[in-house]
Amino acid sequence: MPKIGIDPGHGGSDPGAVAAGGLQEKDVTMAVGLALRQLLQEAGVEVVMSRTGDQDVSLADRAGLFNREQVDLIISLHVNSAGTPAASYVSTFILAPGGQAEKIARLIQSELVAATGWPDGGVREANFYILRETDAPAVLVEMGFISNPETAAQLATPAVQQALARAIFRGLAAYLGLKPNEPRDIQGHWAEAAIRQVMAAGIMSGYPDGTFRPDQNATRAELATALANLLARLNLIPTRAG
Repeated sequence: MPKIGIDPGHGGSDPGAVAAGGLQEKDVTMAVGLALRQLLQEAGVEVVMSRTGDQDVSLADRAGLFNREQVDLIISLHVNSAGTPAASYVSTFILAPGGQAEKIARLIQSELVAATGWPDGGVREANFYILRETDAPAVLVEMGFISNPETAAQLATPAVQQALARAIFRGLAAYLGLKPNEPRDIQGHWAEAAIRQVMAAGIMSGYPDGTFRPDQNATRAELATALANLLARLNLIPTRAG
């Protein structure tokens, strides 16, 4: 099994970008990073985190840790910011085209766009430290713009944080040949595509026994939970229910 490095950007005295409403980039990257770690570990993947709490970790220490641990690939998590609140897209960065990092980035980028519905900022190149100074293929994900009030409000919700983690996981799973943790009874069902979409967005989930039961009637409680998750996804209520 591969060993993956997860780098939740910023932390400690460095909040990263800050939304007008006070949301800090370091908190979003930490939430998504922990959720992504759980998904990867459930799939049997060993994970190395550059930080697991709200602490200061230098860029050199992050790169050094991943190099010492000899991870197979690195995912660095960030949230973008701009001088105008109108900026709104999700993008994934690599150091240079043509390598394994580009393949990983394209798979992750596709899943992120599908899960969030945010405009596609594409795979871009940048000379970021974590991309340049690590031995393993590395990508840096900019999970929307915290300077955009609508995006920031969504990023503050557990539903969207989980959806981002699941999207990144699905991209990694496709690259690594892993079987995503998904219900075993949806393949070939006439609503398979729709079921995958609502699960990726964090609106509905399967049952603990590994099934979705697509032809079973929903209870009022299950319907209420799905609707509450949808409202959170649309930023009409502050947090995810259930």
